[in-house]
Amino acid sequence: MKSFRDTILHSIVVGDGAMSTVLHQYGAPVRSCMEALCLTNPELVSTVHRSYVEAGATLIQTHTFGAHRTGLARYGYEGRLEDINRAAVRLARQAAGDKAYVFGTIGSIAGLSSQGLVTDEARREEMRQEFREQALVLLSEGVDGLILETFPELDELLLALGELRSLTDLPIITNLAPVTVGFTRDGVPVGEAFERLQAQGSDVVGLNCELGPSNILRTFETTPRKPGALYSAVPNSGLLHVTDGQYGYTGSPEYFADIAARLVACDVRFLGGCCGTTPDHIRAVVQKIGSMKALPHTNHWAEVEVLEPSAGDGSAPASDDQGDASVYSVVKQVTTKRTIIVELDPPKTLHVGRYLKAAVALRDAGADMLTLADNSLGSVRISNMAIASLLRQRGIEPLVHVACRDRNLIGQQSHLMGLHVLGIHNVLLVTGDPSRYGDLPGATSVYDVSSIELSRMVKRLNAGIAFTGQTLKSPSQFIVGTAFNPHVRNFDKAVERLRRKVEAGADYVMTQPVFDVETLGRIAVATKDLGVPVFIGISPLTSYRNAVFLHNEVPGMQLPSAVLERMEKRAQGEAHLEGLAIAKELLDAALPRFQGIYLMTPFLRYELTVELTEYIRRHDARKLEPFSLES
Repeated sequence: MKSFRDTILHSIVVGDGAMSTVLHQYGAPVRSCMEALCLTNPELVSTVHRSYVEAGATLIQTHTFGAHRTGLARYGYEGRLEDINRAAVRLARQAAGDKAYVFGTIGSIAGLSSQGLVTDEARREEMRQEFREQALVLLSEGVDGLILETFPELDELLLALGELRSLTDLPIITNLAPVTVGFTRDGVPVGEAFERLQAQGSDVVGLNCELGPSNILRTFETTPRKPGALYSAVPNSGLLHVTDGQYGYTGSPEYFADIAARLVACDVRFLGGCCGTTPDHIRAVVQKIGSMKALPHTNHWAEVEVLEPSAGDGSAPASDDQGDASVYSVVKQVTTKRTIIVELDPPKTLHVGRYLKAAVALRDAGADMLTLADNSLGSVRISNMAIASLLRQRGIEPLVHVACRDRNLIGQQSHLMGLHVLGIHNVLLVTGDPSRYGDLPGATSVYDVSSIELSRMVKRLNAGIAFTGQTLKSPSQFIVGTAFNPHVRNFDKAVERLRRKVEAGADYVMTQPVFDVETLGRIAVATKDLGVPVFIGISPLTSYRNAVFLHNEVPGMQLPSAVLERMEKRAQGEAHLEGLAIAKELLDAALPRFQGIYLMTPFLRYELTVELTEYIRRHDARKLEPFSLES
């Protein structure tokens, strides 16, 4: 056979399809170590390989996607890593014969973890060694090249590619698995990701898995590509669905082949199949593309509308100054005057009278905005969107928290679109406390994305682009806030993560409550060059029991021993007075340092935050009074 590089320069290469989903159809149990079948049932693995070669595939991948140390350790097979990878290459080679190339497949390590992107350098070095360990075994068995596939984040894929490129001059194919059209999970535009992978030595760059055929096609149609560069597309057969408890994928072989032909028209030279594809899908692709060469690029599915700025029609993306002047922006306000945000969580019952009375009292005391948590601590409350709408009817500006915990990406975009049409534009994006800590511990925590990823996606809404990549016809105008927890073991790491949140698009920061002047000062110093406003969090304590609970049971809260001692010394009926005194001492230290103040109301005890709001306004009024010898 000619070298792979010569072949792909002059013709379309068709790879194989899914392994694990086909093996499951043959009876291999779900959630078992599929790669171990190379040792425990090699004939079954060979049967699947041969079926793809007979279907016309000219490149076969080894059955080693999760055969690195992290992947195998989930099933207790890490001690058989070398045996599994060696057996996998031999099985693929026997099936391929002289009809197909054999590429060693390596999958994402971080993708197996809900934590996603790994920034700890020690762990990154461990990952490099894992990629090296697996690759060396595959290379020693004589593969024709390597495929790195289903990497949701560019950062990890570059890490793996750099390690593998240092080991071999053989061809390497790199495939990203973005979760939204046009962007990797770490927020990098696909076109930029392709360029960085090509610069680091990837022979072929492309996409696989997550998006399905039509959205992978959509991404190629809307992504700039370099002339002469080589691209790959390895979609799922369609969308995942569940019927009678059985997992399956939509998308017929004919439909899959039609998409493959359109991908060829987008300069794709390597085609294959991921989850749900079968030998029938690959056979249909081979028959469809026949002897096709690279075709002129045409946009077959012109579904993505380009938003051009146009005066007065509302279609232009929001500008850096947060869009039109009618949108109340907490960022605009805090840059010109002291701004007070007061948290007043929605009620846990259907009685809203006391809540609305509290809201009016806080507005009258001088609060600029009321912020509403999104079922904090996993406790069930009235929807903060509904309460925010009631506040706006009373002339009170709401700032709504949006948690990643409760909604999948469908619900999340729908929720945000609803906020926009209600005129609610100031949001705080938070991860959300796990459901197991709340009122319904059996409820599912969704976490489709992190708060950083959601920030990037909301910024895309502000550009008029939905999570799917489709047009919204007009842009949203969200002012995006992010949370900062200073009560962690490694403060510098927390600040580093905060900077990444700002880079992802956060327009302002709201901190967890601070209970000592030293921490307040550290935050002021660490965030002075952040480039966005910081609202320092202060919460009045109501009792010693309240203080102990916050210190021991609420994530992100930590109280100094001196504060706990002060609260313990006060009688139960007067403890809230001590809590107010502590809060005022903190405000005295905070007001010269921070233009934005974030007060939290405990247990709907709004008289406490009313008093603190009035305290701040009196302080600022004194500063504005002209100097007089008589005063």
